[in-house]
Amino acid sequence: MMIDFHSHILPCIDDGSSSVEMSLDMLADSFKQGIRTVIATPHCYLMKEKDIGKFLNNRQKSYKILKQAMENDGREFPRIVLGCELRIMKEIENMQELKKLCIEGTDYIMVEMPFKDWHVNYYDCLYEMILMGMKPIMAHIERFWNQRREFYNLYMLDLLYQVNAESILKFPQKHYVKKLFEEGAFHILGSDMHNTTTRPSKMKKAADTIVRAYGKERLDYLMQNAENILGNKPVEGRNFPVKRLFKSNKK
Repeated sequence: MMIDFHSHILPCIDDGSSSVEMSLDMLADSFKQGIRTVIATPHCYLMKEKDIGKFLNNRQKSYKILKQAMENDGREFPRIVLGCELRIMKEIENMQELKKLCIEGTDYIMVEMPFKDWHVNYYDCLYEMILMGMKPIMAHIERFWNQRREFYNLYMLDLLYQVNAESILKFPQKHYVKKLFEEGAFHILGSDMHNTTTRPSKMKKAADTIVRAYGKERLDYLMQNAENILGNKPVEGRNFPVKRLFKSNKK
């Protein structure tokens, strides 16, 4: 039984599922793949403090509609845990209600970096979030592997890192995944599914590939980390030999 830590399955709230019917099909397919818990992480973009309340209201409405449809459908589905994928922007660390965006029942929060034009302020923002009691999880960290300075700055903050299932299955991302394992910078696995066609869940294929390429122990490690996060417990330390790729003073 697996936990999918990154998904866009709530209907009509972001660029993910475009209908309740699509959400149901995505969830049913996930269940067939062995997924028993899905973290719903719709995109969250904040320009002002009041945007937090708007996002939470929209998320709850979408979830309520989907939950009712799940109860009426008759198929088996994973349980849904609510969270978000928060885009890092300047000054969001000053928003008093930011912690409400954490994965429900926990202090963990999934955050997304922009693809380019990073500012020093972003690292300060992440640091301030940590001081506020939040525990950031970096979404699809493999996308930033080639941005070595930016990756190193994130790495020095001692964050948690999530990798997309699809990245384990194709080049060049699968090469980065190996490096992330070696660096101790791969803690969580998620599908990042958006629909049933161009971006479906590939969690089972990814899990099978991890077992075949790295051993079952590593898949178990990722799933145990996911369970710990949902229980608001610390993530386990690295269980694997680490080949240092960066020279740093980090211990």
